[in-house]
Amino acid sequence: MSPPASDTVRVLLVEDAFDQALLVKSFFQSGGDFEVTHSQDGDQAARLLREREWDLLVTDLNLPGLDGFELTRIARSIDPPIPVLATTGYTGAHYAESAFRAGANELLVKPLDKDDFLAKVRDLTGTVAEVERNVVLAIGGLVGDVEMGCGGTLVKMAAAEDDVAILPLCRDETDDPSAGLVAARSAAELLGVRLIAHEDAMNDTDGRVEILETVVRDLKPNTVLMPAMDDGHAARREAFRIGKVATAPVPRVLTYQTATTGFDFRPQHFEDIRDQLMRKMEALTAYQEAGASRLDLMPRLAQAYARYWGRFEGFSEVEAFEIIRGS
Repeated sequence: MSPPASDTVRVLLVEDAFDQALLVKSFFQSGGDFEVTHSQDGDQAARLLREREWDLLVTDLNLPGLDGFELTRIARSIDPPIPVLATTGYTGAHYAESAFRAGANELLVKPLDKDDFLAKVRDLTGTVAEVERNVVLAIGGLVGDVEMGCGGTLVKMAAAEDDVAILPLCRDETDDPSAGLVAARSAAELLGVRLIAHEDAMNDTDGRVEILETVVRDLKPNTVLMPAMDDGHAARREAFRIGKVATAPVPRVLTYQTATTGFDFRPQHFEDIRDQLMRKMEALTAYQEAGASRLDLMPRLAQAYARYWGRFEGFSEVEAFEIIRGS
């Protein structure tokens, strides 16, 4: 039987060595939606084959009672299409020949490798690996903060096919509001991420709180990046304050540096961005091209920060982060 990829795969695991059974069960637990029933001898396994329907039989060849060869033949007589994965600690060619003659589809020799094992299981059952996509929300106190503080890291995340979004919470009063958002859209495109911009919400605290809570609820990020707690700018302090509350369900929260970050910023994580720095600087250039006058968004400043923190990472070019939650 080959169940749809979305269904639970019912596995009968027949293994008399308890440590090997635990190992294989751990493989299944990490590999997808598998329901594993363990039997330690061939006689009990034969009864289970007759009593229930199974999507996969995984059996050792040397067992108490009925051996794995006979068990495979019984499985084939009860349910001819059932996939059978045989395992053995013996390397003799006659073991493989006998297993295949009995009806095994695949044979793996112990010690078992998890990746190889799961690849065989997926081939036999028609299932696919479940890939957990990292969802990243980068919060900016001001438009442009994210690009300066963690733009290189976002480029890396986007290249790894993470779902990355930037959410600026406030405008800078010194710049034309429309020009700032035009630049932010261009910068996000250059970084390979998406921009979430709510112009009305940028004008009042209640609106910012509401939109951030909504975005966190809808996106369900597992990583959030936001301005550092120790920052001298009111908008960035507010971004941290409301961000810390709104992101309470998020397992991983880090903060980044801005031009007004204080001396209490103590980063514990350093991300090497030497290959992403030029893209980050190009994204910051979008603000100059849009007429932004802020000196804290100058591309050369981003380069200076990256080289300053590089002394903690083999004198490379890096971005620095404080870990608020997670690792």
